[in-house]
Amino acid sequence: MSTVDPATSTDRGPVVTTTRPARRTGPLRRTWALARAEVLLLRRNRTLLFNAVLTPVGVVALLALVGDGRAMTGEVAARSVGLMIAMLLLFVVYYNVLSTAVARREAGVLQRLRTGELADAEVLAAVCAPAVALTLAQTLLLVAVGGPVLDLPLPANPLVVVLGVLLGCAVLALLALATATWSKNLESVQVTSLPVIALCVLGAGVAVPLDLLPEPVQRVAEFLPLTPVVELVQDGWVGEPDLAGVAVPAAIALGWVVAGALVVRGAFRWSPRA
Repeated sequence: MSTVDPATSTDRGPVVTTTRPARRTGPLRRTWALARAEVLLLRRNRTLLFNAVLTPVGVVALLALVGDGRAMTGEVAARSVGLMIAMLLLFVVYYNVLSTAVARREAGVLQRLRTGELADAEVLAAVCAPAVALTLAQTLLLVAVGGPVLDLPLPANPLVVVLGVLLGCAVLALLALATATWSKNLESVQVTSLPVIALCVLGAGVAVPLDLLPEPVQRVAEFLPLTPVVELVQDGWVGEPDLAGVAVPAAIALGWVVAGALVVRGAFRWSPRA
């Protein structure tokens, strides 16, 4: 847009100045910028960084100690992979996203971000991005060290494993945001997250194999948030899943994604709780 400023006119005529409208950044660029800030804050929070990095490493070390150098095959390998992926999703994605969302809300950060150019989905995606990226990186590390350290076989169907991990990140991140709605402050996160973590661990067969549970309990456990994710990862790593074996747990996980998105959209609290 051009404007004429009479006060700056010369003998050759008025001076024409051109003003350019402010350049608007795209949603990906805005989300990326905010996610980078979240990564820096995560690096400074030693407690969350400990949970995100050392807890999964401790699980791998424990499995290496228990395995005593023996090759893991069949059911033992499946249970070990399920345990490690479950710990990653629960302690890296779920707990970190929950703690971060509550901390940013109580500090008034989320409320201030909504007044700017960022959309609600962009703000929440940036909050979840560091934990999801860390989980994917540790999953790749698990594939790299699983053979030399734990004598785990390489994933038989990597695409199914990737599908399971991505769905797990989406399910647990949305579950964390939903849990944040009834978490009053950062101290209460340890209480509000405990039932969810316990239900996921027991229902996914990580602590106790599902075969040892009564049949009605097994049927219910199949529809819990973490169970289809662990099933996909186990089948993709050490099994030979068919189309039905992939479609059914993937559909259950997608159902949790849709349900979680609806709950977060309608009930998520952006302002600090009194």
